[in-house]
Amino acid sequence: MSAAALRRHEPEELITFRVSVLSQLLARVVEGAVGEDLGLSSRQWRVLVMLNRLGPTTSGQVAAATRLDHSQVSRASYELVEKGLIAMDSDRTDRRRQRLSVSPAGVEVLRRGIVGSQARQQRLRGCLSDEDYATFGRVLAALSAEAQAMLAESRGQRDEPASRVTGA
Repeated sequence: MSAAALRRHEPEELITFRVSVLSQLLARVVEGAVGEDLGLSSRQWRVLVMLNRLGPTTSGQVAAATRLDHSQVSRASYELVEKGLIAMDSDRTDRRRQRLSVSPAGVEVLRRGIVGSQARQQRLRGCLSDEDYATFGRVLAALSAEAQAMLAESRGQRDEPASRVTGA
């Protein structure tokens, strides 16, 4: 690719760029709100909300549901335990695994925090027509599925011997 072609590249037109920018903006909105109102990081809030939704479960299941790395969920879980918002107990079937559950103090934080989540949802939802919102949902689902496929393909290539990947 020539230097002139490189200068004509418009990253702000790329889906990945645009979604990433929106994700960062929304993350900052949530981070500010839950930090100020609840004293939590957005990662801690996401773990707490999803744990509440799933019920008592493992950090691996929370990681799968939130799409956070297992290490991020583990770190957030220990921080939430220190704050008294979740409980961590050994799994009866596998002592190496920890089972997480929302504590009564965590339920109270959820009661306060969900009000803010609903207000943010209402405001964001309000800037879209019903038709736009339905389209947005379909677009997100399609892009998420394709991104999952791309991840699976890249993992598959890394698992293959180098001679197969490079054709050597």
